[in-house]
Amino acid sequence: MNTANHLSDRSNSIRLATDATSEDIANLLLSLPIFENLERKEVAILSRHFKLYAVDAGAVLFAEGDTGDFMAIVVSGSADLSKGTEDGSVRSKFATAGSGKLLGEMALIDGEPRSASAAFEKSARILVLSRESFESIISQYEKAGIALLWRLCRNISHRLRQTTGMLLDSQRMQARH
Repeated sequence: MNTANHLSDRSNSIRLATDATSEDIANLLLSLPIFENLERKEVAILSRHFKLYAVDAGAVLFAEGDTGDFMAIVVSGSADLSKGTEDGSVRSKFATAGSGKLLGEMALIDGEPRSASAAFEKSARILVLSRESFESIISQYEKAGIALLWRLCRNISHRLRQTTGMLLDSQRMQARH
C-alpha cells in the first residue's frame, strides 16, 4: 500500500507536505545527526524517497501491532512512545522521541508488527520512508543503501545498549531493596 495513502487513511491529522521539494528534504536530512557526513550524492538519492508530513496534535502515527510498512524521523516536535499490557487494558509511556529521532525502523527492517505505539501530543513534522522506497534504495543504489542501513543499524545498536543499561540499573536497584 502507498504510504501516503496509508497515513492519510489512518488519520486525516497526518498530511503530506506537497510543497516540499527534493532539495528541501535533502536539506532536512543533512540537518539530522543520523545523516551527518553523508555524501551529497547519497543524500540526493535518499531525498527522492523520503516524504515530508505535517502532523497535528493528538495524531497517532502507528499503533502497537500495526504492520511496519514505513519508518519516520522526527524533524520537529516529539512523539510519545507507549506499550500496552498483555491484555491491552493499560498503556505505559516509556520514551519521548524528539527532533532527529527515528520511529518504526525496527519494523521496517524485520517486517514484524510494531512493538509500540507512537503518538504526537503537539503538532510536528516528520520525514517518512516507506518499505517500498527502502527496498528500492537497497536494490538500486548500493552505496546509498549501505549508508542508510549502516545508520539504521547504529541507531538500533545504540538503543539496545541504552535499554540493556536501564535493565541492569533496574535489576541492581531491585537487588538493593
